[in-house]
Amino acid sequence: MGVVTPLGHEPDVFYNNLLEGVSGISEIETFDYAQFPKRIAREIKSFSTDGWVAPKFSKRMDKFMLYSLTAGKKALQDGGVNEDVMEELDKTKCRVLIGSAMGGMKVFNDAIEALRISYRKMNPFCVPFATTNMGSTMLAMDLGWMGPNYSI
Repeated sequence: MGVVTPLGHEPDVFYNNLLEGVSGISEIETFDYAQFPKRIAREIKSFSTDGWVAPKFSKRMDKFMLYSLTAGKKALQDGGVNEDVMEELDKTKCRVLIGSAMGGMKVFNDAIEALRISYRKMNPFCVPFATTNMGSTMLAMDLGWMGPNYSI
């Protein structure tokens, strides 16, 4: 299993926090919430892609894609799928299935803000990065898997 959640980034921590009734709700830290009526949310904190995602990807991708890549790779590791196993796999038959409610909203929002200035400032990846299946797509591409990939 691989998890990246407000309740923890390791299956044991996540599960124990669920059992203990930890909510994961706290005051918003990732952006200035002054213009919004709510000041609390479930945010993923203390998240690091070190050892899971190449630094060049970490700079370019929306956080939701980084969460998908990290959780997916952790799931493979937890399942005993190491490099030796990966070499033996028929990559044309390997699939990725990731559940995500939304795509990369920060990239999409940044593109809308840039569009207010000029269409030339807009990130050309804003639309594909905002789709829900981009997390599974990026994981499949990173692993070299060529079978179907889905987002539910």
